[in-house]
Amino acid sequence: MKRFLIFLFLIGAVYAQSSVELISHLNPTPSARYSDIWGYVAPEGTEYALVGGYTQTFIISLSDPSNPVVVDEIGGPTSIWRDIKVHENYAYVTTEGSGAGKGLQIIDLSFLPDSAVLVNTSTQYFNTAHNLFIDDGFAYVIGTNGSGGMHILDLSDPVNPVETAYYTGSNYIHDVYVWDDTVVAAAENSYDLIDVTDKYNPFKISESFTIPATYAHSGWMTEDKRYFYGTEEFNNVDITVWDLQDRTSWQLVVPSWEMPTNSTVHNLFIKGNYAHVSYYSDGYVVLDISNPEVPLLAGQYNTGNAWGCYPYLPSGLVLISDINTGLYVLQFNGGDIPPNIQQIENFNIVTNSDPVTLKFQVVDDSNIEEAILYYRTVIDSSVSPWYTLNDTDGPTDNIYEFIVPGQQIGTEVEYYLAARDDFNHVSTAPEGGSGLNPTGKNPPPEFYHYQILIPGEPVLTSYSPASNDTTISPGTLLKFSLNVTDTSSLPLKYNWSVNGLRRSTSESFTLNTFLGIVPRTDTVKVIVTNGYYNIEIVWNIHIEEPTSVDDNSQPIEYSLDQNYPNPFNPSTNISCSIPDAEHVSLKVYNLLGQTVITLIDEFRSAGEYNASFDAEGLSAGIYIARLDAGAYIKTIKMTLLK
Repeated sequence: MKRFLIFLFLIGAVYAQSSVELISHLNPTPSARYSDIWGYVAPEGTEYALVGGYTQTFIISLSDPSNPVVVDEIGGPTSIWRDIKVHENYAYVTTEGSGAGKGLQIIDLSFLPDSAVLVNTSTQYFNTAHNLFIDDGFAYVIGTNGSGGMHILDLSDPVNPVETAYYTGSNYIHDVYVWDDTVVAAAENSYDLIDVTDKYNPFKISESFTIPATYAHSGWMTEDKRYFYGTEEFNNVDITVWDLQDRTSWQLVVPSWEMPTNSTVHNLFIKGNYAHVSYYSDGYVVLDISNPEVPLLAGQYNTGNAWGCYPYLPSGLVLISDINTGLYVLQFNGGDIPPNIQQIENFNIVTNSDPVTLKFQVVDDSNIEEAILYYRTVIDSSVSPWYTLNDTDGPTDNIYEFIVPGQQIGTEVEYYLAARDDFNHVSTAPEGGSGLNPTGKNPPPEFYHYQILIPGEPVLTSYSPASNDTTISPGTLLKFSLNVTDTSSLPLKYNWSVNGLRRSTSESFTLNTFLGIVPRTDTVKVIVTNGYYNIEIVWNIHIEEPTSVDDNSQPIEYSLDQNYPNPFNPSTNISCSIPDAEHVSLKVYNLLGQTVITLIDEFRSAGEYNASFDAEGLSAGIYIARLDAGAYIKTIKMTLLK
C-alpha cells in the first residue's frame, strides 16, 4: 500500500534542492545527539536558535546567520528527547530524562546576548514530560511521568506556573496543537479535538477514526484553522490531511502523502501556504499547500536525520535540528513549482484489441498550459517511433484522458505523460523527462507499459497434503501449499477458506487444529485465479481424539495490559487477551517507528497470553508495544531505564 499511495500524490513532482539555500551549519557537540528546536527573538530584534542537546539546551545567536554562535548552555537531565517552547522572554524545556534536574525547566532569556539563566525547575505537577505547547499564556504539557494526560498550566506568573486542569479523556497523548479554545491531541490511535474554553474543565469534542498500522504522532493546523496536517511516525502513510470545518466530525481528504524514499516523517509546521516538515532520513522538506487537499513538493534540503524545524523567525530563516549533526540555518525560496502528475489507473495487461483510455490528474500551483501523452509500440524486437496524443476535450477537474488506438495481440505499449505550466516548468510521469517545443520531447529513463495478451490458464504442478482426505490429531499445525504457474505470466491470486469462511490470501496456508470441537471434519479450499480462469482444490481434514476445553479460560474482551514492571531494566512482561480465534500480532517499536522485536505473529485461539520483552542491548528510552488482533488495535508505552 505504501508504494501505491506514493504514486497517488507524488508522481512526477521531484523538486531540486535549489529552492532551499544553506546559510550555515553548527555542530556544538559532535559526539552527542540533538533533539527538538525552537526560535526566540530578543526585544532588540536579534534572532536565536534554541536547540535541545543530549545533556543541555543550547542558546545560539543568529546575529550573523552565516556564523551562528553558542552564547550559553543550560544543563539538564540526560535525555534523547528535549522539547522547547517560548513564552514572552522565557523558554520552557521538558525532557523524559532521569537524574538531577528533572521537571519543567524555565529559562530567563532577558539577559541575552550575555547569558541565559535557569530561574526555576518546577516539579510541582510532574517530573518528566515528552512535549509541550504554549498558546495565549497557557502551557499544555503531555506525556508526563509516562502517563497519557494533558496538564494545563497558567503562565500568568511565568516563573511559577499554576495548573488549572489535568485532562485524561483521551489515550496517551504524544503531542498537541493548540489555538484559542481548541486542542488537537495526537492520541496514538486517533486525533482528538478537545475544548479548552474553560481552562479548568476541558472536554473532548470529537476524534478521528483509526488508520491501521499508524501512530498519531503530531501535526499542525492550516492558518485558516480548517485543515489539520497529521504526521504518522510508523512510516505507513506519513502525512494525512483532515478537514475540520465541522469540528464534530473528521473528514480524511488526503489519506497519504509520502516521500518516494520510504523515509519516516517526524514533525510538521505550517506557515502561510507552506508546510515545513522534518524527515528522519530526508531532512527538511517543504510542501506547497496552496490547495490544502493537494499538497505538492516544493523544496528539500537533506541534512541526513532531521528531528525538528522552526520556520517562524521574522527574517524568514528556517532552523533545522539534525539528530546527528546539530543546527542548520536555511533559507527557503518559495516560488512556482512544477506540475504534479498522478496516473489514475495503472495496469499491465489488456486482453483485447480495443482502444485503451489512459487517465491522469495534473495539478499545479498556477496553470497547466499543455499535457501530451507519448506512446510507442514494441512488437518482438521492432520499436516504433513516439506518437503523441492530446485530450481534445480538455481536462475535467484536472483529469486528462488520452485514447490509445487498439493494437494487435502480442504488442507491448510503452508510454509517458508530459505537462507544462505557465512558467514553462515541465514534469513527466514517470519522472526524468524534459524539453520544450514540444513539451516533454526528451523521454524519461523508464516508461509505463501494458501488453496485449490473451490470458492462459493457471497450471497446477503439485500440492500438499497430497491426499485430499486426511485424518490428523488435534493440536497439529497442518500446512497447505501448492505450485501453480500461469501460461500467460499473469499474476496469480489465492483465496483460502475453511468451512466456507475466508482465511488467507497467501500462497500457502496453515490450519490450526487446536480450535473447535472434536471429532470434526474441516473443509479446506483454495481458489487460484489469474483474473480470468480459476483452479480449485478441496481437502477434507478429519480431526479426531477429543480434547478437554476449559470454558472458564475464555476471555470476555480484547485487552493489552500495561507492561510490568514499568519502567523496566532489562526485561518486562506484556499480557494480552483475545475473545475469538484469529491472527494475533504483538510487536515492539522504537519511536522511529522501526520494529524492535516481534513477540507474537501467528494464528492464536481465544485466551490470555503473556510475552516477555528482553531489552538487553537496547538503548534506554521509550518503546511502543502494539497489539493487532482482527479489527482490534491497542498500543502501550514502555520505559526502559539503564
